[in-house]
Amino acid sequence: MDIGLREWLILIGIIVIAGILFDGWRRMRGSKGKLKFKLDRNIASTLPDEEESTELLGPPRVVSRSNEPSLDETDLPSMSAREPSKRRASEPRQGDLHFSSDDTPVPTLLDPVADEDDSEETSDPDQDLPPVEEVLVINVISRDVHGFRGPALLQNILESGLRFGEMDIFHRHESMAGNGEVLFSMANAVKPGTFDLDDIDHFTTPAVSFFLGLPGPRHPKQAFDVMVAAARKLSQELNGELKDDQRSVLTAQTIEHYRQRIVDYERRQMTTKR
Repeated sequence: MDIGLREWLILIGIIVIAGILFDGWRRMRGSKGKLKFKLDRNIASTLPDEEESTELLGPPRVVSRSNEPSLDETDLPSMSAREPSKRRASEPRQGDLHFSSDDTPVPTLLDPVADEDDSEETSDPDQDLPPVEEVLVINVISRDVHGFRGPALLQNILESGLRFGEMDIFHRHESMAGNGEVLFSMANAVKPGTFDLDDIDHFTTPAVSFFLGLPGPRHPKQAFDVMVAAARKLSQELNGELKDDQRSVLTAQTIEHYRQRIVDYERRQMTTKR
């Protein structure tokens, strides 16, 4: 059969149209593949590698923040920035403190729970004592809803050298045996602040307060360090929390502030003597 010019033109047009359609389909398929590859590569770049992903599945990483106060109570007794090497070598712990023999013992100057009935007993020895100018307080608050139990509390503070004495509270003397001057004292944080040793087996308290008065011990810096050590020991062993005199968390900055108050007090005393 003879094919005319018209039939040839139609056939050529069909071939051209088919070629255009095929080329367009090929270009679209190729662009989608490139786009998918580009997207896959971008997503892969944002994902962690295998080493990082395994780290994410491990335990949480602890990041120290130097700008925030530390709550590590183990560093409390040795946070002074003054002469760190000398302080660590000679810092008092829970043992006896030995001072020069020409210093005479001084009784405690603080009586936070004094009543009128006790005035006759304390009037003679305490009348000539100077008034207290500074009081450094460390509160130890129990995390247990039942509070500190008497037997455990008594054993802990006896190990720190505190002894039951005047005002029915505990005092830490220069000697672990209870001899020498009073360095600091510990009272019940619940009024009237006393302890009943006759009923210590049934005794509980939500908190206790360690306090050191100025004027007081002859070596207040050493006495303060011993008080911090005793409060920390009680807190660690009996599940307590250290607080300052405002019942805020006791930080390293607070400890240093307390030490600075002692320095300022001693400076005022030196100025007055001049």
